[in-house]
Amino acid sequence: MLHERRIRITTTLGIGCGLASWAICAHGMGLEMRWSQSVLIVLINALLGFTIGISSLRIHWMTHGAALGLLFGVVLALFTQSHGLGFWWAIVLGPLYGFMIELCATVFFHADIDAW
Repeated sequence: MLHERRIRITTTLGIGCGLASWAICAHGMGLEMRWSQSVLIVLINALLGFTIGISSLRIHWMTHGAALGLLFGVVLALFTQSHGLGFWWAIVLGPLYGFMIELCATVFFHADIDAW
């Protein structure tokens, strides 16, 4: 049984991480971003949060968030590299965002992983 509360929390945190990624890219690095690129960055991070919320892997929550974050970070890095937005920031921030989403959901909001 999935916990709807956990999915809502992690997806909302993923959207927040996506907005932070967009802000880093557009304002912090001073890159010119099209509207479609901005939306895709936010959606990939929202999908990261949703995936963390529905995943029921039986691994420690720290490893769980960082591993899924690395997976989505690689996907985002390939997208951003092909659009000239940089590469390494997505590889570094992916596991960090995954860890932070899982930390907030599991420790702060007490929405534990629902393992089989």
